[in-house]
Amino acid sequence: MSGIYIHTPFCKQKCYYCDFFSSTQLDYKDSYINALLIEIEERKEELGDEIQTIYFGGGTPSLLSLSDVETILRKLEDIYSFDG
Repeated sequence: MSGIYIHTPFCKQKCYYCDFFSSTQLDYKDSYINALLIEIEERKEELGDEIQTIYFGGGTPSLLSLSDVETILRKLEDIYSFDG
């Protein structure tokens, strides 16, 4: 089963117990989304053609706007076919 994990490194605050990379600086969100779209394009050959699962995780994925999520999903849809 092929899946993609989208790390969302933004949080409202940094939790003392968290060892994951995250930032409270939302000023970088647009730059991150743009870099993510480039990386999706550059890695398109690594998973084949069919994706069965997409995970959003990391910091706080809900800090992404609906437009951000749509942009990411559209890019993935342009490259991969989805099972189901």
